[in-house]
This record gives sequence, C-alpha cells and structure tokens, in this order.
Amino acid sequence: MRMKKHLTQLLLSLLFLVVTAMTCDEQDWAEPIDVPCTLKEVELYHWDNAGEKPKEAVDNKVLKEAYMMEIRLLTDAGEKDPESYDADHYLRHVLSDGIKKIQIFTETAFNEEFPAGAEVTSCFYDYPKTFVKDQQTDYTVNGGVISMIDEVNKIYKALLTIPQSGGEFRFRVVLTMESGETVERLSDPVTFY
Repeated sequence: MRMKKHLTQLLLSLLFLVVTAMTCDEQDWAEPIDVPCTLKEVELYHWDNAGEKPKEAVDNKVLKEAYMMEIRLLTDAGEKDPESYDADHYLRHVLSDGIKKIQIFTETAFNEEFPAGAEVTSCFYDYPKTFVKDQQTDYTVNGGVISMIDEVNKIYKALLTIPQSGGEFRFRVVLTMESGETVERLSDPVTFY
C-alpha cells in the first residue's frame, strides 16, 4: 500500500516535469544595438556620509571620517540614438574611448605616508551601488574598463584613510582612457573638521 502511494506520487511528479518541459517556449531576448558616445565632462562634488544617508556637503565642510567624493561623468549618450528600432533590440551606449583607470591625488598632505601630491586612490573605496539610480560601478579598480554608460554617471568614493588633521583639502582626479589620453579635474576646496 505504501509503495503504491509513493509510486503514484513519483508518476505524478514525472508527468508534471514532462508537461512543464514541453510547454516552455524559447525565450527571445532583445539584442543590443551599440551606440557610440563620448565623454563630454567630468565634475567633482563633495559629499557628507555622516547621517542616515549621504548628502551633498554644505558649504564644502565635512567631518573627515564621513567624506565621500562624487566623480560625475557626463556623456553625449542619447544624442546620436537611431530614430527607430524594433522591439527585438535595445540601445546600449558605449564609450568610444573607455575609461581604464581612475586615480585620485591629494593636493594637501594627509600624513607622513601621503604627502601633498601623493596618489591617494588606495585611501578610497567604491560606495555600494545602492545609493542613486544613475550610480556607476568603477570597474577600473579590478582592472576592468568603464565602457557601458548613460548620459549621467556618478561614481562615489568613500574615504577610508583619515587625514592626520583637519583643514582645507583639494583632490585631483585623473581618468586614463583606453587611448592613453588623460582627463584631469581639480576639486573645489573641502574643509575637513
């Protein structure tokens, strides 16, 4: 009796699997249409990560333990899009000259290890990509390239290594493109307290 019950359950399970397998349609995935775009501008902003969620720094003053930098990449994505395409495709904006490296330098001495002019990229880490919808992952930290991009892309870097003392600081950000060309921006002064 018990064997009959298990056999019935097994047969019903097999029947369910066979019916399910036979009714699965092949999924037609939309294919991308790559649209080339170029980097138009790089802007730097100071953020305060001291509260419940980060916010732009007021008067460029931030608690040194709560500093975040926004690297905003502005492109011409969307300006050259094809006027029409079918439902089997979607647009994917690709930088014609991808970003292969992002470096951050301090214009003010951090401590003995990081004097004025030193590269401090290692003192920052990528803020988790849960903050804003147009947040871009920095693939360059793992040797990758930033190439898939939107019109506005924001990379957030949180400061891990705290300067020895407060005061006024400035950062220089250098983007190295795949072509070898570099783009440099100097931040506005920020006061750490």
